[in-house]
Amino acid sequence: MVLLPLLAQTVPAGLSKAIAEGQASAMSVFFHQSLEMTILEKDYEASKNQATRIMENFFKAHQPTGFKISFEGTKEQSKYAIGTLTTEEESFRVNLFFMNKDDKRLIYYLSIEKESQYELNP
Repeated sequence: MVLLPLLAQTVPAGLSKAIAEGQASAMSVFFHQSLEMTILEKDYEASKNQATRIMENFFKAHQPTGFKISFEGTKEQSKYAIGTLTTEEESFRVNLFFMNKDDKRLIYYLSIEKESQYELNP
């Protein structure tokens, strides 16, 4: 019975913490071997190692101050989550798409975009 809430949770707690603290190497534990990324309107098809470097560079330029999941859902065979990454200067919308592989939830698509003023104040 204790495991049910953990299985229902889309975003692993360790991933949320890694994003909030800007720890790309801790995030990479949750990356699939290859993933698609859109970071500030630039598209990548990256290996796990490349994705880690891309996130390291992003976090160097945008030091995180927090991360909060605002929505989790399921679409066909995948799970996804939308969250807000706050930095010292601005906020970003983060979209995460997961697949289950070997009883692990791994990211196969990640996007980070500037959060629009409309999203902040609808």
